[in-house]
Amino acid sequence: FVEKFQEEFAAHAAEAAETGPEPATVEAGGRRIRYLEMGAGEGPPILFIHGFGGDLYSWQFNQEALAADHLTYALDLPGHGGSTKDLGGGRADVGALADAVIDFMDAKEIAKAHLVGHSLGGAVALELALDHPGRVASATLVCPAALGPEINMAYIDGFMQAKRRKQLQPVLEMLVANPAMVSREMIEEVLKYKRLDGVDAALRRIAEEAFAGGRQALQLSGRLSELSVPVQVIWGRQDQILPVRHGEGLPAGVSVTALDGAGHLAHMEKAAEINEKLRGFIG
Repeated sequence: FVEKFQEEFAAHAAEAAETGPEPATVEAGGRRIRYLEMGAGEGPPILFIHGFGGDLYSWQFNQEALAADHLTYALDLPGHGGSTKDLGGGRADVGALADAVIDFMDAKEIAKAHLVGHSLGGAVALELALDHPGRVASATLVCPAALGPEINMAYIDGFMQAKRRKQLQPVLEMLVANPAMVSREMIEEVLKYKRLDGVDAALRRIAEEAFAGGRQALQLSGRLSELSVPVQVIWGRQDQILPVRHGEGLPAGVSVTALDGAGHLAHMEKAAEINEKLRGFIG
């Protein structure tokens, strides 16, 4: 399984670089936002929102599969990937990131979307479902932030501080149930992103506001009774970054699935299962 995962990661990376659909950029709310568009279909599109330190390629095992039947977009949040790194003088918290997603939807004339968010992106998707329900057809939250106070700051700090492969490898190994899944290609891709101008400052600003004092600043679990759109939560039982217990005791209307053999990158480790859950939920 590990060998297959590593081979597929390398193959997807090579395909994206050589023959796959090319990301594009759009000006949205005064920012440059990079996105990858794939597929076609009737009804609201699917919009994938990555987590802290990720980018649109975080969804490489999911977007293509869902694009067989749906129009899909994966975007880079401000401060990440190929999007604007300068966060300006205003806020850099979850609310600001949610505003950036709305700006992107406006720029692409997306009236409503099915949101799929991972980790910090899950908090962004949930905030949008609560504060902009008219723009959200459904929300799938994968190992989401904002449902409990704890977060593994050893990962957050380690990710920001790592400059070389040997420093980054043990940090990335926290993300998965089986550390052997972290390949050299994966490490090099992350290092390539971290070396971009402005990334370090952007990540530090987001971390300072989203995880002030080593705790999650935003707590949305108390607002779940306000939800008026379908929401499902999917968690990896071996998540070392955000504990799976944050998904316990949620309102009955929120579907919760915990997957064995998966850590924080559940959408990559258990891509087939999560893709099937997405098809059923969105369908």
